[in-house]
Amino acid sequence: MAKRSGFSLPELVLAMFIFGFMSMSLATIYATANRHMFQGYRSSIIKTNGDYAMKAIQNNLSVATRLDFPAYGSGGNALAFATNVDQMNGCYPISQLDPAAWYYFCVTADAVMPGVSDLYYHTGPINGGTGCMVANPTTWTGPYPAFCGPGGGGTVTLLMQYIVAPNVQADAQSQFIFSRSAADGVREVPVVRVRLHSFWDAGARGFGSTQRNVDFTLDSLVSSNRTQ
Repeated sequence: MAKRSGFSLPELVLAMFIFGFMSMSLATIYATANRHMFQGYRSSIIKTNGDYAMKAIQNNLSVATRLDFPAYGSGGNALAFATNVDQMNGCYPISQLDPAAWYYFCVTADAVMPGVSDLYYHTGPINGGTGCMVANPTTWTGPYPAFCGPGGGGTVTLLMQYIVAPNVQADAQSQFIFSRSAADGVREVPVVRVRLHSFWDAGARGFGSTQRNVDFTLDSLVSSNRTQ
């Protein structure tokens, strides 16, 4: 019989130990990289949605000629305004060359995730109108959507999830998302303070200590085109 060399028991134990150590190290590295990848991806999505929502509000509100809610001196979690509609008497269109439209930004509970609130954007055209330069002009004073979210009225867009009440700051006394109050630093009638605060709670979403919370805030003063 041919003599064959083999491994001794200590050598096998050592090889198994080295293999187990390397496997555990690779698994740990993979889990850590995977956790950081999802954390970065989630943070990026939440911040991108916040930026998009703020730009949508700024772009539309900056050309608004009628600002209905919140009323001057107050605040709320809904923003309602119209373009090419006169602020004083509601006649429209102010300019015959441009369309009139209404806009409504609002907050409501998420339909799937409990404890989560979403920011929605409603919009729709205001058709017809004789213009503001005739003896008896056509007027528009609403209505805005019956409720916030899908089916409420107009074309509906989900702008961002995980929106929460803004943190009270030294220059902002209320926790409203939209404010026209002097207590929140608003000094002019056409101006709206917009504070979009997103907070993704890792614990509430079932991730415990494996993920970090995502806390993101945008704060802007936006001036509309409405008359005094």
